[in-house]
Amino acid sequence: MFRSSPGDLSAAHSAIAGSSFVGDCRKCHDPKGLAAGCLNCHAEIGAQLDKKIGYHGKIIAAKAAACGTCHSEHNGKPFILINKISWGGAVPASFSHDHVAFALKGKHSSLSCADCHEKKAPPFSLAKFPSSKRSTTFLGLSQECVACHKDPHEGGKITDCAKCHGQDAWKPAIGFDHDKYYPLRDKHAAVSCAKCHAAAPGAAAAAAAFGPVKGKTCQSCHQTPHRTDWGPACASCHGDRAKPWSEAAPRLTRAQHDATGFSLIQPHAKAACRACHDPALPYARRFASPAGKPRSPKACEACHQDPHAGQFAAKHSRCLDCHGEKAFKPSLIGAKEHSSYPLLGGHAKAACAECHVRDAKLAAVRFVGAPRVCASCHRDPHVGQFRVKGVTLCEDCHRDTGAWKKNVFDHKSARFKLDSAHAGVACAKCHPTVALPDGRRTVQYKPLNMACADCHDFKP
Repeated sequence: MFRSSPGDLSAAHSAIAGSSFVGDCRKCHDPKGLAAGCLNCHAEIGAQLDKKIGYHGKIIAAKAAACGTCHSEHNGKPFILINKISWGGAVPASFSHDHVAFALKGKHSSLSCADCHEKKAPPFSLAKFPSSKRSTTFLGLSQECVACHKDPHEGGKITDCAKCHGQDAWKPAIGFDHDKYYPLRDKHAAVSCAKCHAAAPGAAAAAAAFGPVKGKTCQSCHQTPHRTDWGPACASCHGDRAKPWSEAAPRLTRAQHDATGFSLIQPHAKAACRACHDPALPYARRFASPAGKPRSPKACEACHQDPHAGQFAAKHSRCLDCHGEKAFKPSLIGAKEHSSYPLLGGHAKAACAECHVRDAKLAAVRFVGAPRVCASCHRDPHVGQFRVKGVTLCEDCHRDTGAWKKNVFDHKSARFKLDSAHAGVACAKCHPTVALPDGRRTVQYKPLNMACADCHDFKP
């Protein structure tokens, strides 16, 4: 049988041409040349050549197209048109991507051709032959990351992933300069993205989506720990670095501290910050009083321990009832205010510490319930001669606190009445000064012998 063809066409072209006779040969052999005939059908290759892109645009460049050089025909139906000759004598697995913008680097360098060109390739057919689908193609793949990978931002950002991410690892986004939008320093550098970037509308909660940011001011993410409204400019005190917040803050100016309601006047004017704001305490407690109440310069008890161990709690809940605001000592309690025990005579000039001494059991100076009997403070010059049931009541005889020796003792009430000749006798005649075993000396009042012979010589 006569035929003009040098051999059967490949299976792909045979289905299109229909036969190997001259009438069908013109479908490929265009008067302008064989390459023109190829490009009549292969518009996708023609587009690469026109734009000088892709593999064909690279190898042909300014040269005339000669398709048959790499894709020879008439070798029979089993002949594969894309073979080692097409690949320049190499196997497809060794083919490099250096002719396209998407270079195989990092994680992509270990992928096989099939990972993308079979598993990810979209259905492909020539424009003139839509019913002839190709099972494998090296054309038609998008070089956008989202063509193969699910968009973790779910549409929240641009699709050109390479502007922020490299091929070695998705994280960190080495190409993204966060400083252009909000500098991440110190503590902020360790914050997860999701803390500031809300999920895009409709995005899955688990997706690392980037919707609108919460904001760029401190208040956008942080609640103010201050009871005082300082306004929005946190950086005016704390700076713009995310150090531990308390360390970043300089000492407030006097005017700023006054705005808190606690004016730094005496005695707090020169107090160190840490004296009131213990740096060892958690930040939430550091600037509140130990009792959790607002600090006030008139509420000493909110910060200071009660040195009186609660002795005045029932009647005086505030320190300033007895003490001045500028100085704790001396107190405001003088002789006039000492109403529970009038300070008269010699007591008016007595120092508080003379009567109010430290009580070991109370672990404080005793004020409430302090002893009021003379012997509690004064040495008994009578060494217990007038002690009754363990108590010496000096005031039974000595009632004038301004003149101790002026007493109201009436000898008429004694067992030995001073009458007749005894009325003018000096006290020392009957009450001699005696020496005690411990070396002390005292006037003897008890016991005394009251017989006449004890004082008078008897002459018969």
